Amino acid sequence: MDFKIKVKGKVYDIRILEKGKDGVSIKVGGKSFNFNSAVKENKNDESISEFAQEQKILSKKELKASLAGLVSEVFVKEGETVKQGQKILTLLAMKMENEMITEQNGKIKKIMVKVNQTVREGEILVIFE
Repeated sequence: MDFKIKVKGKVYDIRILEKGKDGVSIKVGGKSFNFNSAVKENKNDESISEFAQEQKILSKKELKASLAGLVSEVFVKEGETVKQGQKILTLLAMKMENEMITEQNGKIKKIMVKVNQTVREGEILVIFE
């Protein structure tokens, strides 16, 4: 059975692989997880933690719009190395300039937007290597 869940604004495709009296196996984002129904030393915590860590790493490879707006300036180029706290671009929203900055050091792999482009909240603006 396939379905979608939304966690903190991100949508995940979930597939139930196997369901039995001992628990369930699911696939999330290409990775399988097993959950036991018995309350014991919970070995699933490690799987859940591993999945959460993987998602955190993936999210750091993208800069997403924190709100809907209009891209007014882009301060970086593809291939450029950036440092934590560096301005990447400016979004105009509600008559205010909102600076989008990077949370880590890295290299710009792809700029997904252009000046004067309207973006939605959560839209990917920049992808890092």
